[in-house]
Amino acid sequence: MTKQLANLSAGAALGGGLVIICLWPELANISVIVAQVLALGICFFTRSWADLRRPAAALPLIAAALLLFAFGITATSPLHIASILVFAPLFLIGPLITVFSRTSFRIGPGMIGTLAAIGAGLAMLVAIYDAFVLHSARAGGIVANPIHFADVAVALGFLSLVALFSKAPWKWAAVAGAAFALVTIALSGSRGAIVTIIPVAMLAFALAAIWGGLNRRAWLALGAIAVLAVGAFAFAVQSSWSPVTRVIDTLVSVVETGTTEDASDNQRMLMYRGAYNAFLESPFYGHGMIGFAKIAADTLPPELNAPVYDHLHNDIADFAVTGGILGIIAYFCILLAPVIEAFQSKGPARKAAQLAAITLSSAYFLMGLTNATFGILMLTVTFAVAAAAIAHLSRLPARDLSVEGGVVKTPDTSQRLADAPIA
Repeated sequence: MTKQLANLSAGAALGGGLVIICLWPELANISVIVAQVLALGICFFTRSWADLRRPAAALPLIAAALLLFAFGITATSPLHIASILVFAPLFLIGPLITVFSRTSFRIGPGMIGTLAAIGAGLAMLVAIYDAFVLHSARAGGIVANPIHFADVAVALGFLSLVALFSKAPWKWAAVAGAAFALVTIALSGSRGAIVTIIPVAMLAFALAAIWGGLNRRAWLALGAIAVLAVGAFAFAVQSSWSPVTRVIDTLVSVVETGTTEDASDNQRMLMYRGAYNAFLESPFYGHGMIGFAKIAADTLPPELNAPVYDHLHNDIADFAVTGGILGIIAYFCILLAPVIEAFQSKGPARKAAQLAAITLSSAYFLMGLTNATFGILMLTVTFAVAAAAIAHLSRLPARDLSVEGGVVKTPDTSQRLADAPIA
């Protein structure tokens, strides 16, 4: 019975967080949260809490403790404490890791990469329908905020790269996922996502070159991704595509004059100034979650007409204003959790886990410089599921790679084959 429940929980989490998240975000969010609650119940029933000590699970729980302490100081009602629930999926990563290891089906690099590629493909279909059938200026708005929609597509596109560490033909899921994500991001017109994919893609290629161990098919797949990316960027510049030209114009203007004429960029600058002022007013424990954007805006002169949104369009600013220094520490505990987990790995899938962790956290950091990621539910559940999947890959037994990564005949040979080229 426990095995069947673990299958149900793992399937709901992977299907919601990686596959349908850009097609039907509300259902995906519910699916992941229900899966996590079910996983928590399994842990209670079987008294399985060892995975809570894993960095991917423990560091977000440390972040929760820091935020609760900070919010407790500034709280004037129970709602101020309950506001931490916007991060709840991050605090239930541990139970997901547990059920991933208890399923009757193998969750390896091929499955994770393929599911992420399917999710990116569904995102692309939504974007195409929104752009060419509904004629929306920015695709993705029919299901979510176009920026958040594009950010999730970025995460799925990079997560699909773990398929490079699986057996052919699953390696081509990496190419498909990256291509689908590129189209989705282009149609969404999200500048933050566009700016993110360039450095993170360069980082991914550098890691692949440094580590080695990828065979000819994997390098062919990487080459195809590079051609797609360079071709897409060249076409965007040549056609003076608005999102790219706006990024270039903003960078040139900031370098030359220190200012920008872009209205949305100027709004962000005002929010960041307000966040800095609010942080200085309460640097250690912040102001709490309730109305924090208004608190930041009120630190600026009224004639500036500082905008007030649900967040400050910057993750570090959000955590700094809501939790002060404690909030900033909590932010980096969450962000670095999968990276620390992956680099403690010694299993045969460790390179897949490390590549996924570095690209995931780097992408969220860069996307979080111009918009909120953590606390936005669809982005939060995607990160939680991806982090749990990375933790699972980090300690994937050698026998679980028998189909995807070459046959490992005995436990004694697993370490020797861990660094061998994958067939």
